[in-house]
Amino acid sequence: MNVRMFSLMVGIFSVLNTTQFFIFDLNQKTHICYEAKFSIYVDSKSELVTWTLFHRANISTGLSLTTIIIGCFLFYCIHKNIYMGLLIYAMWIITYELINFSIVLLLNGIIKDHFKTLSYLHWIFQISHMLLHFFCLPFIVKHAYNLYKESQTVGRKRRHRLCSTIAVNS
Repeated sequence: MNVRMFSLMVGIFSVLNTTQFFIFDLNQKTHICYEAKFSIYVDSKSELVTWTLFHRANISTGLSLTTIIIGCFLFYCIHKNIYMGLLIYAMWIITYELINFSIVLLLNGIIKDHFKTLSYLHWIFQISHMLLHFFCLPFIVKHAYNLYKESQTVGRKRRHRLCSTIAVNS
C-alpha cells in the first residue's frame, strides 16, 4: 500500500469515526427523570463550565459537522493532489481533538460522585478517539510532503522547458 491509499483510508476512517462519536455525544443523557430533572453534574460557579455544559450539544454538532466536511475536503485534495488541503486537515484534526479534550476535562470536574464511573467512560472514549486520529496524522503529513516535493519537481521542469523554448525562439 502506498501513502495515497493510507490517506484515503484515513479520510474514510475520520468521517465514520466522527459520525460514530457524534451520535454518542448526541445520545448522552445528562438528566434523569422528566419532572425532577436530576442532573449528573453539580452546579458550577464557573461561567465557562456552565456555558460549556449548556451548549455542549451545539459545540459537538458544530465540531463534528466541520470535521466531516473537512474529511470530505480531504478526499477532494487527495484526488486532485492538493498538498495544502492535507495540511489543513491535519491542523483541523489537532484543533478538533484539543477542543474535545478541553470539554471532557472541564465537564469531568463537575460530575457528581454517584456518576464518577461515567467520567472514566468519557476519558476512555476521548483518549481512544485522540489516539486513533493522531496515529493517522503521519500518513497524511507524509503524503502532503510527497505532493509538495512532486509539485516542486514539476515546477522546475516547467521553468526549464519554458527557458529552453524562449532560448530557441530568440
